[in-house]
Amino acid sequence: MIHIVEPSAEQSKHRAASIFVRKDHRQDIDDIKERLKDIRSHVRDNYTSLVKELQENLGRFDGIKVTHASDAKEAAAYIQKVAGDISLASINKSNIVINELRPELHASGLKTYIRYYTEFKNFEEGKFQKKVEDYWSLPGMHGRNLVESFGVRKTMHKTASPETRNFVAVLGVNAIAADDGSVFFLQHMSNISKDLDQAKKIVLVASLEKITKTREEALLHTKSMGIFGLESILLDLMPHDIEKYDFDALPVVDGQDREIHVVILDNGRSKLMEAGYKDLFLCIDCRACARQCPVGQHLLLERGMVYSPKNYLLGFLQGWLPSVEYCLHCGRCHVECPVEIDIPMLLWRSQLEHYEHHKRSWKKKMLDDPELLAKLGTLTAPLSTWMTRLPLVKVLMQIFTGVHRNSNLPAFTRKTFRHWLKGGRRD
Repeated sequence: MIHIVEPSAEQSKHRAASIFVRKDHRQDIDDIKERLKDIRSHVRDNYTSLVKELQENLGRFDGIKVTHASDAKEAAAYIQKVAGDISLASINKSNIVINELRPELHASGLKTYIRYYTEFKNFEEGKFQKKVEDYWSLPGMHGRNLVESFGVRKTMHKTASPETRNFVAVLGVNAIAADDGSVFFLQHMSNISKDLDQAKKIVLVASLEKITKTREEALLHTKSMGIFGLESILLDLMPHDIEKYDFDALPVVDGQDREIHVVILDNGRSKLMEAGYKDLFLCIDCRACARQCPVGQHLLLERGMVYSPKNYLLGFLQGWLPSVEYCLHCGRCHVECPVEIDIPMLLWRSQLEHYEHHKRSWKKKMLDDPELLAKLGTLTAPLSTWMTRLPLVKVLMQIFTGVHRNSNLPAFTRKTFRHWLKGGRRD
């Protein structure tokens, strides 16, 4: 069965009822985090057996075809084969589909659209932006132990549908249970429901870390994505014309022979787990780590939609992003993560391993040694200070070192602070 999880008012009802019965029915945010850590740790440490169990249980269902893809190219080739003469695909905002599969789907000839971005009605960008700014000024809910509520709002039991249209839906699942094959999606609009109701062929993509042991664990995983990632949705909550396609306008076709396929995707994950990056797969893709990232290089990078610092690192490790040099290692992603993934540490590791196998450029070597630059500036002061303020020199610095021409560089003096402290008087 396929379950759609959406925001719910149930928790608010419980809180209201508790006023009358004088009993607190609120969920405890720390308890949710602890349960989530246990679930994610089990998934990380037992993914091989969970994949095997899932494949065996899905094999018992008639009409569902399961395949294991070692990489994105193999998965895209299978999806293109499933699509046949269909060239139109609707995809969801799953980072697995957007970041890993979409380029390969395009290379195979499929035209993809993100239906989510056609769901906005009567959208006025200026007014909406003001509402977003007002929302960000509100105090955090979790600090007051207030937890957003999510529940299963729709369940798909059968494949036949009177609304079928001739396109393929490629949907990255939010969680899938190994024990009974239950699939869960978190939905804030209606795009996933429409795709499940209308697509002639449905391809569900489950990466290794999305496979939980039980249905209850898969449900908590999916709800937690909403609980911890609700605020981060605002980071890209606006329509985009480039993604628009009116799937509802397609003619209705016979929906009795609809197909459902499940692709279990590795794409380098098993190797990364063995190479010291297994904690990266504790992630539930809630995007809480994106909420306070000061760089934002991971956010909708040239509409490539990297989504989060975790996916910024994963993209580098998988090879579809060239570097992770923009990270400031401020640690905010670690603080925000509900399962406490130390993303800055993993970023450091990836950089060190990269430079063990690839020589650093002269620019990189220079910028990695600010103390040497400071010594050179001190030796040539005050000439160095005067030079670095010249417009032409600033332009050349931007070209050769990457330091922006509008940056205010420090002033250099012959007498350093260390020398002043050793022999000077202290006021």
